[in-house]
Amino acid sequence: MTKEVTSQKTLVMTITLEALTMTLENFVTSSYLTFMFFRKTLMKRSLVLLAILLTISMGYAQQNDGVEVSVSSGYVIPSSPMTFANYWTMQYGGGLSAGMPLSPSVTLIGLFEHYQFKLNKDGVNDGFDTNYMRDIWIFKSVSLNPSADPSTMTTVSANLRFAPSGISRSLSPYFTGGLGVMRFSLSEINLPTTSVLTAGGSDISMTAQQSVTGGVETSAFFQFGMGFDIRLTQAFELFVEARYASGLNKGLHTAYVPITGGIKLSL
Repeated sequence: MTKEVTSQKTLVMTITLEALTMTLENFVTSSYLTFMFFRKTLMKRSLVLLAILLTISMGYAQQNDGVEVSVSSGYVIPSSPMTFANYWTMQYGGGLSAGMPLSPSVTLIGLFEHYQFKLNKDGVNDGFDTNYMRDIWIFKSVSLNPSADPSTMTTVSANLRFAPSGISRSLSPYFTGGLGVMRFSLSEINLPTTSVLTAGGSDISMTAQQSVTGGVETSAFFQFGMGFDIRLTQAFELFVEARYASGLNKGLHTAYVPITGGIKLSL
């Protein structure tokens, strides 16, 4: 009788554990699908916001002077995370923006930027000291051949630019800051490590496959900085700008410093 009760209890516990496992799997799957849905929705809404800002600016331009559109490019200095700062360097990128004056000193700007980064092989080799590995492992030589697909950064943001009044129109400083959405794709770095060991007068070569994990994140971000407008004509200006941008997330915590320049057209 006792054995039967014990068997029944064991059966009930097994069924309960299986039910809990299935519930947990369903919860995780549901949470992941929900996250993916809202991530895509966030990016779509950000693109819609930029389109609205562009439309408003173009419509406003038909009735008022001073509405502006600009194109820019420059150099981005990675700051965080460590694998982004040390192992990647900018390849190309730029931005498009449309601005609508809210007052003589304040302008609302919608900005879209995209940058691509390539692997910094020298930075990777500096981060993995092959001489130290050779000495510790007593190999004749140790070499790395890192490789990775490009990493990308895409942002959509709404910003305010403040230009102090009473300053020369030919060279005018300004301050800027804003919020937006960032999509950062950090590629995985492949690290095949080749070690050569001498045994019995012969060299034996061995290759171990290692990697530095990447990731993809979509999150809100903030940025602030300053720049200078250089007036060429009544309608055209050059500008130079430096900003600090940081993601509002707990994962990769992406941060970078874009130093850009471009041309601005007042409509």
